Order: sequence, then structure tokens, then C-alpha cells
Amino acid sequence: METIHAILAIAPSRKLHIQQLDVKGAYLNGKLKEQVLMRQPEGYNNGTGCVCLLIKTLYGLKQAGREWNLEFDAKLHKKGYACLRSDPCVYIHHVDEDFVIITVWVNDMLTFTTTVELKNKVKADVKSEWEITNLGVLSKIVGIKLTISPDLIFISSSRYINTILLREGLG
Repeated sequence: METIHAILAIAPSRKLHIQQLDVKGAYLNGKLKEQVLMRQPEGYNNGTGCVCLLIKTLYGLKQAGREWNLEFDAKLHKKGYACLRSDPCVYIHHVDEDFVIITVWVNDMLTFTTTVELKNKVKADVKSEWEITNLGVLSKIVGIKLTISPDLIFISSSRYINTILLREGLG
């Protein structure tokens, strides 16, 4: 979150174009390296008692997040994006004087670009690999509400803070 806050702080002064994308079924894209067997799921049981050999990850598997991250990382690197050493969930790509920044957490990402053309290119790059939903104008990330104007990004964590206070019996 610190990196996202830093990028959000510079976005208005650099007039960065921001978009929020979601990769549909992200955890279903990871390829398993080990053998994982599973009982036939309810509704798909054919009565044989056979088990399923999983080839790809499923939500709920301990390996799912890691395998999805490896898949995402490899495909972005092939397209010329590089990871920040300071934050492996942030990717950057330079095109002459312009640039793209992608921040990712689980299956959601924010893209920050210096031009509309790069905004469309990064969306096409991601869409060429996975099915995505364009969540449009950024208004909320990880429970934090954002209000964006051309010269200012206002961040409010009041809902998140209230949730913590209620959980701890202080609200």
C-alpha cells in the first residue's frame, strides 16, 4: 500500500491516466507443478468414486496465489515490463519519455500512464493474456475510498478504520 500511496501522490502532478482492471478468475490461470488430487465436486459426481487430477489451480488451494503470481509475472516480463526491486507487485515499462506503472494485488490492478495511448496499450497487453473487467475510474481500492480530480487525489480510510474498530469492539 505504501507504493500505491506514493504513486497516487505523484499522479496529479504528472497528469497520469489511471484505470482499474480486474482479471476474471485469476487463480484459475496458475499451472500446478505438483500432483494434486481432489474428490469430484458436488453436482459433478458421476458416482464412480473417481478422483480428479488437477492441472490448474483453483481458489482455495494454498498454491493458487503463488502460481497466479508466477503466471502474471512471466507474461508481463515477456511484454517488456520490469518489476521494481523495492516492491515486486509493481511493474514499470518505459516507452521513450513516457511510462506505464502497474500495481497489482491478487487479481486487481491499477495502471498509471503518461498518455491515453499507453493506457489503451496496457489494457490491450493484459487483455491479450487474460479476460479482464475494466473497473473504470478509480473510486475504491482495498477498502480505501478515493476521490479524484485533475489536480488532487483524496484518500479516505474511514470505512476501513470503522471496520477495524467494530471488529475490536471499539465502535
